[in-house]
Amino acid sequence: MVRFAGVLAQSETEALLEDALTHTEWIQAGIVLVGTLVLAVTVSKLLRRAVARGIGHGFAAILTSRFLGYAVFIVGLSYALTVLGVRVGPLLGALGLGGLVLALALQGVVGNFVSSLILQTRRPYTVGDTVELDGHLGVVEDIDSRTTQIRGLDGTHIRIPNANVAGATIVNLTREPVRRSSLVVGVAYDTDLQQATDAIYAALERVPRVTAEPEPAVNLEGFGDSSIGFNVLYWHASDVPTELATRHDLVLAIHREFAACSITIAFPQVTVWSGHQRPDRLYGGELGEVRASYPGLDQTEAERERRGPQWRLPSRRRSDSEP
Repeated sequence: MVRFAGVLAQSETEALLEDALTHTEWIQAGIVLVGTLVLAVTVSKLLRRAVARGIGHGFAAILTSRFLGYAVFIVGLSYALTVLGVRVGPLLGALGLGGLVLALALQGVVGNFVSSLILQTRRPYTVGDTVELDGHLGVVEDIDSRTTQIRGLDGTHIRIPNANVAGATIVNLTREPVRRSSLVVGVAYDTDLQQATDAIYAALERVPRVTAEPEPAVNLEGFGDSSIGFNVLYWHASDVPTELATRHDLVLAIHREFAACSITIAFPQVTVWSGHQRPDRLYGGELGEVRASYPGLDQTEAERERRGPQWRLPSRRRSDSEP
């Protein structure tokens, strides 16, 4: 290692390779390279198991283990090159400059890579979760170093760059075991609202997919154009198929319960004109000039003179009486 540290400090003007390599040096370099490879693989596997026990299996465990394995291999390769007499100091300088140019050229790739590390560290979603990412809804299938792959509800496969995911709103629908949905129901204005409320609660009890805890709630929403609205809040399992099935069952149950109670579900109504003609002498039949009286505008000359300008002295108050 002392020799390796000394070689790194040599000037860049020196030759990269020395002449007259012996068989012993080649054998030593080969042993170092093979030992480094074995060590890198072993360290990578051990670290992957440790990370998997801590934060679970996934891209984070794979990435961390591979990164450390590559680091061990690079150090061993550098030492093997020093055994062969290669001056790695200038080589590392050239690689550093080339790495800077490459990083500037691959900003998007680097951004996606860093975003994947953030996502794996914070873990807003995992494989199997139903999420809404960058405007797409689906089930997460894979998270790699560049993209997140989801399977849409219509069977499509979508790959979203991790940089877009990290900078956008992430909606995880299945992080919790249950989720709340709402259903708006409108009844006619002549409906007994207490009877309608009881009927909706009875319909909720007839749907097994609606959870008893948390309890559902039925709230009056307000007065609409043609109906009085109820907002039905109910809880169900968080996956999307259960959400759709629960809504279907609840609509059917409410419709049956309202039919049994003779409650009318309101719908938009339109008033039709009967067709009767207007009176012939509407407004008395007069079609003269239109000029309505307006305060402050239509005053006679005598009224304006009688009122006159109202002045008062600055030193006198409005409450003071005249002498």
